Amino acid sequence: MPASTRPFMGATPFDAGVTFRVWAPFARAVAVAGTFNGWSPTANSLFSEDNGYWSVDVNGVKVDDQYKFVIGSAYGLSPLWKNDPYARELTQSNGNSVVADANFA
Repeated sequence: MPASTRPFMGATPFDAGVTFRVWAPFARAVAVAGTFNGWSPTANSLFSEDNGYWSVDVNGVKVDDQYKFVIGSAYGLSPLWKNDPYARELTQSNGNSVVADANFA
């Protein structure tokens, strides 16, 4: 599955799921883990767009699902579980990112 061709950063819902995009220029690998995949750090890998951005379209994800990005270090360190800096909603300040309705004001 290739990188997404849909626009926008963060988690953007579309008819069949959600597009995830993050800027991680020094990452070796990036994935998204959440309530939609049992918090698996390997089930939904993002694909490099060759410019520091990583993205993927994940079918079946819906508004109100929780998630974090899993960033694989280029230096062999343990993966970092990070909130989406573009998240429109969080469960709490140090909790999880939440997929929000794209029309949410």
